[in-house]
Amino acid sequence: MHECLIALGGNLQISGQVFKDALGQLQLLGCSGVEMSRVLKTRPVGVEAGQEFLNAAAVLHTDQSPDEFLSTLHQIEAMFHRVRTRHWGPRTLDLDLILYSDWIADMSQLVVPHPAMWYRRFVLEPAIDVAAHMVHPTLNESVAGLHERLMYRPLRLEICSGGSAPENRFLDEIMHHVREVRNDETEWHPADPASVIAQDSFARIMLRQGEMLRASQKLNRKNREIEVSGNTVAEVLSQIEHLSIAMLG
Repeated sequence: MHECLIALGGNLQISGQVFKDALGQLQLLGCSGVEMSRVLKTRPVGVEAGQEFLNAAAVLHTDQSPDEFLSTLHQIEAMFHRVRTRHWGPRTLDLDLILYSDWIADMSQLVVPHPAMWYRRFVLEPAIDVAAHMVHPTLNESVAGLHERLMYRPLRLEICSGGSAPENRFLDEIMHHVREVRNDETEWHPADPASVIAQDSFARIMLRQGEMLRASQKLNRKNREIEVSGNTVAEVLSQIEHLSIAMLG
């Protein structure tokens, strides 16, 4: 049997009871030791995400293979009328596979560990209730440790460009804007892309000038890098705002 961590979310006709019913379906399909976290209200991430979300996490055991288990999660989402029409759009029920024991996969339809779990508060906050002991197999940190790092304030964030002259000018404009946002929760520092990320930095934001990314972040990298791209300063700042919501809650 394999220990798995899943994240539950939704913001259309959603309730904690829907989460419990979905987990009940997993038990009917052979999962055991199912334990659910508290249910949290969280801010939506993305301009098309809609109203506030409910989020939770659950730990369970399954003898299904990772791709079989992912198919099972999608099957249960469909039972609750999940329709995948817009990336980061409103949804009735979202069941994300976050960790599958110490298994690592970088495939088109299956990415484990979830590549964004380590910087999403709406994932880690409920996950510490039920899976604090589980370990991220590439970052080699427990869920509890990842959450503790995320909650440190001020959160030190490095930002750097790809290194070309146009991208460096782009970075200067972005730095001017992010430094104007005064708060006690984040610190932004320019960085050399060729350098190693500082030990006291939470993450490095890699700025790319070009078409806005629609796919997931690069998969299961061992360093703490998050890619942000756009053709205009406004596009990049919008993505940084959404990223900040995901990190800070």
